[in-house]
Amino acid sequence: MKCLSLMRVIFLVVISRWGVNLKVLPVGKVPIDVLERIVFPRVGVRSGRVVLGPAVGEDAAVIDAGDKFLVVASDPITGASRDAGWYAVHVNANDVAVRGARPLFLTLTVLLPRGTDEGLLDEVMRGADSAARELGVSIVGGHTEVTPFLDHPVVCGTMIGEVEREKLVTTSGARPGDLIIATKHAGLEGASILAWERYDELIDVVGREALDRAKEFSRELSVVREALALNEKCRVTAMHDPTEGGIIGGLIELSIASKTGFQIEERSIPVSEETRKICEALSVNPLRLISSGMLLAVIERGDVEVAAEVLDGLGVKWSVIGEVTKSDRVIVGRRGTTEAGDEIFEELWEALRKPVARR
Repeated sequence: MKCLSLMRVIFLVVISRWGVNLKVLPVGKVPIDVLERIVFPRVGVRSGRVVLGPAVGEDAAVIDAGDKFLVVASDPITGASRDAGWYAVHVNANDVAVRGARPLFLTLTVLLPRGTDEGLLDEVMRGADSAARELGVSIVGGHTEVTPFLDHPVVCGTMIGEVEREKLVTTSGARPGDLIIATKHAGLEGASILAWERYDELIDVVGREALDRAKEFSRELSVVREALALNEKCRVTAMHDPTEGGIIGGLIELSIASKTGFQIEERSIPVSEETRKICEALSVNPLRLISSGMLLAVIERGDVEVAAEVLDGLGVKWSVIGEVTKSDRVIVGRRGTTEAGDEIFEELWEALRKPVARR
């Protein structure tokens, strides 16, 4: 390890003399400008069968498979030490479903810390198996490994689904005048993770009952039913799964992908009382807290009643939170109007280590 540290120092000295300035990457999603400069130009062979490849805000790739499209998504679970297998299946299925595709096949890579016993692997795979059976997904392969460089499990999934060509939905399809619907409530996944990870520290401030309810938010993680049902019945122009960066991050990604803006009414964004209490105790913004389980669906203005019928029929809570505009990203709040900008950052990482604000 000392040798590796010395090599890093030598490397940094050499590049500094050459006048190269390396940007230190923040925790969380890699910034958009870095993706566009370093990641997106380096994608191997350009295939004519790739309908949609890497792009900001696009949840999954699309490949031409003849009479249908294949949809492929990859996502890791890095913040949850419990139920990592369960989370991995659902977050990857969500990314496929917001394309209008049904999730079908999954590969899993399970990385475990040194000293792990069989119990942790059993927990990961039981969760993955349960979630996959619930969604009708087959786990078809992957990799398992114990590595000395982790202190908690990391589970990475790749989900494959398929969709009829005419039913494909992208994040980039939003148009000015369309309405934006949000389902369930903001910060859903983050609140569940924090309730599990910091239960003992939060219990005196948030309360046992609220934390116990927040723990169960992970059972609301899937958006597959509502995404597929809306796409079947409504004129959906775009869908997005707001994960890291929360609902604000998801809206920014949607706006970048579709080259549009948005005007959002902050008071219309649903936030549960449990999430609000947890976020107040940790001084974090619930609108920038990881929100898997919430669906952002952009629909034509005339289809609100149809969307209401679909979502109410599924028992899924929803709100119209705003509309797509031509350019500016505007959030209308209780204290006036603010610009959302283009910065996407995730509150969970700070919230996992911040001291609890005592009353």
